Amino acid sequence: MRFKFTIFLLALNAISFGLIAYLNHQARQIEPSTGGLSGQIGRELIDADRIELHGRGIETPRILEREGSTWYLLEPMQWSANYFAINRILNQLQFLEEEASFPVDDIEKTGQSLADYGLENPLLRIVIAEGEESISLSIGTLTEIGNNVYLLGPDEREIFVVDRQVIDGLLVDLNDLRTREIFDIPVFEVDALGLQIRSENTADGSSLKVRLARNNGAWTFEAPLAAKADPTLVDNTINTLTAAKVGRFIETEQTNLILQGLENPFMQVTIHGNKRRQSLIVGNLDPNSQGAPQYFAKLENNPAIFTVLARPFDILREAQEALRERNFMNFDPSKLSTINISENGRKIRLQKLETGENDWQVLESNGENEIQPYRADPAIMDSLLKNLSTLRASGFTADAPTASDNENYGFNNPRRVVTLSFSIGDPLTLMLAHPEGREDVLYAKTNLADFIFEVERYTTLRMIPLDTHYYRNRLLDMLPSAARISALKLTNLEKNEAIFDYIIGQENMGWNDLIEEFDTEHGDQIRVLLDAVRKFEVKSYLIDSYTEAYPVDEENSLPWIFQLSATIQLPGGETDRTETREYVLTERLSGTVQVAGSKQYNTIFEIPQPLIEALYELTDEMEIPPEMAEEPVLEPKPIEPVTAPAQINTP
Repeated sequence: MRFKFTIFLLALNAISFGLIAYLNHQARQIEPSTGGLSGQIGRELIDADRIELHGRGIETPRILEREGSTWYLLEPMQWSANYFAINRILNQLQFLEEEASFPVDDIEKTGQSLADYGLENPLLRIVIAEGEESISLSIGTLTEIGNNVYLLGPDEREIFVVDRQVIDGLLVDLNDLRTREIFDIPVFEVDALGLQIRSENTADGSSLKVRLARNNGAWTFEAPLAAKADPTLVDNTINTLTAAKVGRFIETEQTNLILQGLENPFMQVTIHGNKRRQSLIVGNLDPNSQGAPQYFAKLENNPAIFTVLARPFDILREAQEALRERNFMNFDPSKLSTINISENGRKIRLQKLETGENDWQVLESNGENEIQPYRADPAIMDSLLKNLSTLRASGFTADAPTASDNENYGFNNPRRVVTLSFSIGDPLTLMLAHPEGREDVLYAKTNLADFIFEVERYTTLRMIPLDTHYYRNRLLDMLPSAARISALKLTNLEKNEAIFDYIIGQENMGWNDLIEEFDTEHGDQIRVLLDAVRKFEVKSYLIDSYTEAYPVDEENSLPWIFQLSATIQLPGGETDRTETREYVLTERLSGTVQVAGSKQYNTIFEIPQPLIEALYELTDEMEIPPEMAEEPVLEPKPIEPVTAPAQINTP
């Protein structure tokens, strides 16, 4: 009994599995009456990895295959497919709806055939495949009524009437089916760039090979020399290359590798990505290009020929120099401890002080004698450090100079030697030189490499003068904030008379009150002098010693014409401490030059423009024309006529 029941259960399972298999088969072959046209092709469209277009409506068959998420055109040429064009085809098919349908058996019963509907030799036959499985759709002629066409379904048992516009969308032009992009390696993936450029200056037509690689985020040349590359320029170049587009595709019957210069190309550009690379071969100029010049080009291992804009590749002809890093003095200014500037035995030393990050002093030495140190000007030092750290090459003169080259460029007797010493690390030495007799160029090299660069002569020498006065702090004197100026006097030494002499007698009286009471006409100028006494800045230092006259040269000197003196009250203890400040000045020598001296600070210098202008207004004795003073103009005295000369009688 148990045995019979077991046999019954086995038979029941077999029937169940058979029914499931049958239903699954029926699900894969959806009846037109229930699923319609979109239901019959929807599943294959979702996972399609191959599309074929055949028929008399297109000149040549088109075959496309998908690798991963990327579609490629295999026929009539090998090229990346236009993602948007492929999606449009798939979307058109996915949402294809029929206006009507009828079985093929019905037309055969009426004596008609597929040829009567244009389906025996269809206008377009579409094959959609996924792996080994595929379906096909055939598109025939127009219907007699309405703007529709006949379409033979995937099982070839039913004919559908569909909108013609949907079918027109499937007849994509070959140019639209091909993407215009050339490289498909994304910018972020590129880690090397290789160039092979045919030289037009050599008899054998040899090529220059240039290779750049990215290591730890920095771009460097690996060939034809080892040098730093400009990261911004390299990134821009790679962006330009990866964004390059096809100008036009050259039809197969029009290709000629020799005439188009692709047999012996003038350039080959290789972009390296993550374990893959793409090479573009660039040939001759296209004589038929419209607008901007274009070159013939092709990808390596791909027969398709096309054109590209010439300009990006013309720029690459000089890549060895154009992409090179021109900043050759990169260093960290915060790590600097000393800067030595020398020429022919004369040396200036700039030394960082421990009192502050921006505190420097300047010393000059000539042989064994070292001059007294002075505080360096913070603004001048900031400018010097910035200019040195960003010094750029205007040209690359020699990459592997010989000893003879160094001598010819003047490095046996350099114009300047600048040595930077750091708290940590080795010194950096910059040498500037020019050939003997050449005052129009300036060359540079460092101890870090053998390269010789050309730099801008005027601006480079100007930023590192061999003059302690240039680096000295322009702030000669600064009063404490609590200090009070109690008296201000301007004297004409030549006449030994005061131009003005103001004293504030009361502590609570201010200079503005005094000016309003005694000299409103020159109030602005007096305020400039007060500000100068409180914070005395110089335009430039001339001599590091004071003399009783300004020595213009060994034979000539200029007298001190004016004296500016001030009485200063400095609070401290029970009573204020009184100090004086005195500055002597020449007359105004030009629109922007007036010289002053300080016995207290033992120096002679030029004063800044605001102080020149204020002093001029206070000391100028030029007579004002009556028109400016709004006074009546006197009538000029009449000029007596000159007596006519007596006539001379000649015999």
